[in-house]
Amino acid sequence: MDPAIDIRRATPDDAAGIADVWLASWRATFDFGPSHPDDDVRRWLAAVLVPRSECWVAVEPAGRVVGILALSDTMIEQLYLAPDWIGRGLGRRFIALAMARRPAGLDLYCFQVNARARRFYEGQGFAAVGFGDGSANQEHQPDVRYAWRPVAPDRVVTSADGTPIAVFSSGVGPPLVLVHGTSADHTTFRVIGPALAARFTIHAIDRRGRGASGDAAPYSIEREFEDVAAVASSIAGAGGGPVDVVGHSYGGRCALGAALLTADIGRVVCYEGAPTPPGVRYGDAGLAAELATLADRGANDELLATFLTRVVGMNEVDLAAYRANPVWAARVAAAPTIVRELRAERSSAAGLDRLGSVRQPVLQLLGGSSRSAFGAAPRALDERLANGGVVVIPGARHAAHHTHPGAVVEALTAFLSDPRGELHGILRR
Repeated sequence: MDPAIDIRRATPDDAAGIADVWLASWRATFDFGPSHPDDDVRRWLAAVLVPRSECWVAVEPAGRVVGILALSDTMIEQLYLAPDWIGRGLGRRFIALAMARRPAGLDLYCFQVNARARRFYEGQGFAAVGFGDGSANQEHQPDVRYAWRPVAPDRVVTSADGTPIAVFSSGVGPPLVLVHGTSADHTTFRVIGPALAARFTIHAIDRRGRGASGDAAPYSIEREFEDVAAVASSIAGAGGGPVDVVGHSYGGRCALGAALLTADIGRVVCYEGAPTPPGVRYGDAGLAAELATLADRGANDELLATFLTRVVGMNEVDLAAYRANPVWAARVAAAPTIVRELRAERSSAAGLDRLGSVRQPVLQLLGGSSRSAFGAAPRALDERLANGGVVVIPGARHAAHHTHPGAVVEALTAFLSDPRGELHGILRR
């Protein structure tokens, strides 16, 4: 898979390239032609498919369209790749994007004779649910209907404003709520989750606007605080005591804000989620406006890559590896939420003084090789906390829960195993 391939929303200017892919892919796959002449196909794609469906294109750096995905409310209506891109991972990226855009489930139709496509869809979690004799399609070819249904959350908690928040649970032991960061969902804990589940009952949430959770306007970080507090209170009520919360990045900030709202949160572990002190930024001054422009253009792939390089500090090697990961498409689909979260960070409700008033014990984790802003923020917050401490993970950066899972699990387990849960400002370098 070429990491430079950009997947973005289609525009009317893409119609000719979309038609080229559609026709070339058809002829490379089937020994029978489309039911309509090429010119009619091109007119339909330009006049109907692109403007009336949610249509995405994969584009090479030189501008050539090499793949198309069209979605209705419940269906993958079209998924075609240029013949030279079949079998190179692009289809998996499109499917991950489709699943992220339609988290409640998807159906699609495939000709029975297309054995390669059928193996592909079945490998992506789709199951055959019906077979047709061809009388219902214009080509009169026997077809098969496939369906994908996501794993249902273990519970759905209603937040203060009525937004449903999905929670995925596993493990045995004391309850531990996991809150993901910007552009992610609960699956970001797939690496450390099994290790944590051996010691705790983990409850990983999809934050609002992600995965199986709902969303509501207008957005504010205070609503996110209420979401985490609602989940914590729901779990605490079922278990009879306060629960601990672990948050990564923006999710750590949400965990801190939630701790101000409820005594049902006992302790907080926050990985590089503190607000920055005056004069320090996670990104340059013009970044938020630039990302908003990319979001308005539908350039979600570029938006995410820009955020990851200029805020998180990913280098080209890290970014290429991330692009090749099957979760990339889902992260791209959630990329527009980056803009609202950057704006929300300016709220005084999420500032150092406000979050520094948290009374519960707070462990902040910091990557030893993270960018300087990620180091300045936890220390500034720690100075304000009544019972806090900072532990540095040597060699780690912002994604230590993926790159240094053992060290992260060790640090937070040591903290949460302390019967007093107190750190008294200890800083380990």
